[in-house]
Amino acid sequence: MRNGYFQLEKRNDGAYIVIYPPEEGGELCDATEVTRYLDGYNIDYAKNVVYDTVKNCNEVLLKRDARITTLSVGNYDESLQLNIHPDAMAAEVRFYPPSTGGRDFNKDDIIHQLGRQGVKFGIQEDVIEQYLLDRHYCTNYTLAIAQPAVEGHSAVIEYHFNTDLTRKPKLNEDGSVDFHQLDNVSHVEAGQVIATLTPADFGTPGTDVLGRPIKPTKVNVKFLQQVRNTKLSADRLQLICEVNGHASIVEGKIFVSDTYVVPANVDPTTGDIMYNGNVHINGNVNTGYRVEATGDIIVDGIVEGAELIAGGQIVLKRGIQGTGRGRMKAGSNIVTKFIESATAEAGGFIQTESIMHSTVTAGGEVVSRGKKGFITGSTVRSGKNIQAKTIGSTMGTDTTVEVGVNMALSEEQKRLEAELAEVTASIDKAAKIIAFISNKIKNREQLPPEKLEQFQQLSAKTKELEKRSTQIGDRLTEILNELENSVGGYILVDDIIYPGCKVTVSNVTTFIRKETKHCRLVRDGADVRVAAY
Repeated sequence: MRNGYFQLEKRNDGAYIVIYPPEEGGELCDATEVTRYLDGYNIDYAKNVVYDTVKNCNEVLLKRDARITTLSVGNYDESLQLNIHPDAMAAEVRFYPPSTGGRDFNKDDIIHQLGRQGVKFGIQEDVIEQYLLDRHYCTNYTLAIAQPAVEGHSAVIEYHFNTDLTRKPKLNEDGSVDFHQLDNVSHVEAGQVIATLTPADFGTPGTDVLGRPIKPTKVNVKFLQQVRNTKLSADRLQLICEVNGHASIVEGKIFVSDTYVVPANVDPTTGDIMYNGNVHINGNVNTGYRVEATGDIIVDGIVEGAELIAGGQIVLKRGIQGTGRGRMKAGSNIVTKFIESATAEAGGFIQTESIMHSTVTAGGEVVSRGKKGFITGSTVRSGKNIQAKTIGSTMGTDTTVEVGVNMALSEEQKRLEAELAEVTASIDKAAKIIAFISNKIKNREQLPPEKLEQFQQLSAKTKELEKRSTQIGDRLTEILNELENSVGGYILVDDIIYPGCKVTVSNVTTFIRKETKHCRLVRDGADVRVAAY
């Protein structure tokens, strides 16, 4: 395909314009382009002749020539018209043939012409060479192409914990709303990667055809910041948690803590709290809710009929009014203003100002002193000692205090007694079935194979159960002997212990018959005696 084009010829009688028709569907010659070329050399010519000649050629697609001036014109070399794209990403060229007596371009000529007009980068030498092998005039050639910038990307931080806490309560199958199980804590563990940084890529600058740099789009730069309870990887691309706790985004920054702070109450807005670390509650814990932590639990307000379970200690700055439903269990100590109508169990000591209508158990000492310092209407057990200002009441309210009891042995005793009851029931049940099948066999009745297999299995299982029953019995005997022979522990009364109180010291029990003041109750052989305060 070849476009139509023109050429200026010098003859004896003047200058002629020769118009060549297009070939193979090429573009027609453009009269305006011809006149622009002639005007560029300041030739005084007949413009109407040019237009008529171009028109006649394009109508019949045959070569046409016509004299456009009788004046002498110069010898014009091959020329080009340069068009640089507005964004300078490419430069196109149209070539025009030399006039009679003019000179053709070579490769260096073309490159020189481009440079004179500002094109300094991305010159397509292969296209120039192709043109020189087969020149197509009045045809666009892309002789320069810019090198575009390689775009980069902004830095991205990916968080490996829940950053969008909906706090929406779960809808139960019956249509009711469960306000206990809310997803309000993003748990993390020590050693866990909690954030990963994909660094910013600034991209690579490009160059336009004029040789000017092309800057890639500006990107946002981000960095991972080491915060408390975290560390950065060697390449600073990962943020690693150093504690068991929770992570959150606070003002655009990662916050990691092994203490989960509840700003107000534990209620339907929070649901139950289950946390791998410490929990600090600024408000109250409402009835029916549960707080469980592997670390400590601290409550600034009142605990109602709720359940607190801590791997560490429990500290209630006010106290617990359990209304018969409240329960506390701490792997370590319990410190509270008061305990009322609740159950409290501590692996360590329990310290409070008053215990009312509650069941309290501690591996260490139980101390109820301070402003009030009384124990009344309660059952209090301590592995070491119990200290109180007042125990019991003038009304004879049932109050039980026990010390010197090995709590671990007592718990094991309860568990083994429950297991022994189950084993005994299973043996009795199996014995009845075995007796029934044995009677059938004795009477030579025909039994299906599955019944015989059942008989064999039950016989083997019964032997195992009987063996386990013996083991449990032996261990219970050991525990009872150990508890019976245990000594130590005391009950210290600063003021009065009232009649009707049941006192047990190292598995020896007595009842207080009269008011006793400023006393220490200790075991003396098979009795409990009042020793000097």
